[in-house]
Amino acid sequence: MPAPTTPLRSLDLPPLSPSAHEQLTRLCAFLYVVRLPEIQTRALLAGYTPEIHAEGVYGASLVRGERSFGEWRQWRSLRPPRDPDLPDLVAELDRFANRWQPRALSAAAEVPDADDRGELEDYLGTSVERPSRTWRAKACIQRIEHLAKVPMPFYQATWAALVAEGIQAELARFHEVLKTVQDFIATTPLDADELADIQAAREEGAASVNAWLTTRRSQFAGHFTEETLNLLALGEPVPPPLPDVPLSLLAHFRPAARA
Repeated sequence: MPAPTTPLRSLDLPPLSPSAHEQLTRLCAFLYVVRLPEIQTRALLAGYTPEIHAEGVYGASLVRGERSFGEWRQWRSLRPPRDPDLPDLVAELDRFANRWQPRALSAAAEVPDADDRGELEDYLGTSVERPSRTWRAKACIQRIEHLAKVPMPFYQATWAALVAEGIQAELARFHEVLKTVQDFIATTPLDADELADIQAAREEGAASVNAWLTTRRSQFAGHFTEETLNLLALGEPVPPPLPDVPLSLLAHFRPAARA
């Protein structure tokens, strides 16, 4: 089992696909060039901010595999793409969600105002599509629990009806089982399926990078020449890969204070 601090890039992963590698190359070039003083000033005028820059750096960290194994496992335990080998516990989570979602809809149906009732039925009745039963049950119950946090009388009334039916007494067991399943996922040995999931997440991250760069080109189009857009890796030419520049360097984007 890798140590929690192990970067994902240190695992036995295949190379990125050519398209993902191109997006990563473009992003790193952009993050490097946009920091140059003569570029940064115009970028700021175009609405580019340190927060937007941080989004780009985060995207680069995902595709490069810079995130830690511990962070990945935490994310995976909260959103498992497949159920662990705990069939009895997973079935218990499933039964709980299947029992309380219809009850929540029945409680919503008692709301007298048609508009309020329709809003609740849309909120509670929308299908929760998730790749695993564990994730689906968690999302379903989170939606029901959220009723208590909405400061609207018809939400509160629906939650009160469920409390009267005993949901609070049963929620403790649900969360106990859910934590057991999540802890199991977080500590199970690393296998080939999970390595494939890590690689797929990097490829998906590259697709998000592509969208992020497309937005930057639209943002910068009226502020930079085509030559400068090419320098920022926002044009047709693909820039050569940078040396192994640490992300901590690319992350530094601090507009100079004005006197």
